[in-house]
Amino acid sequence: MVDDPSPVRNAVAAEVIGSGAMDADESERSRRNGLGAMLKERRREADARYRQALAAQLSGAAAGDNEGVHGWKASREGGSDLAVLESLDRTVQQIDAALERLHAGRYGVCAGCNEAIPIARLQALPFATQCVSCQAKREGRGGTR
Repeated sequence: MVDDPSPVRNAVAAEVIGSGAMDADESERSRRNGLGAMLKERRREADARYRQALAAQLSGAAAGDNEGVHGWKASREGGSDLAVLESLDRTVQQIDAALERLHAGRYGVCAGCNEAIPIARLQALPFATQCVSCQAKREGRGGTR
């Protein structure tokens, strides 16, 4: 086995180890630290993608090259470039909200059932506020835990 200093892997290891080698407080602290590092990295990545998309739109490197209103470039795909920017901005805002929940001690806890949201779900959707089961119920799909 190769040592992996990744905070996410450490958080997963802490979750697997549980109370065996670590007490509950230390395990929770390790989980929180790993999740915090993951959130900060995801936030940095999302912000970089947003800045890159914005620069492309402003420079005309986006889908079209016709000057639009207020210096924006017109795109053959219409509003798709703007939709990408809005989506990336929304992602950054959701990660910021997740970081606030982390600092308040509520990150990674399902808002529906108060159980820990599995690490795999948080890795896939770092700003998730509900476990898969509660999210499925909220969306009317039933779901199982």
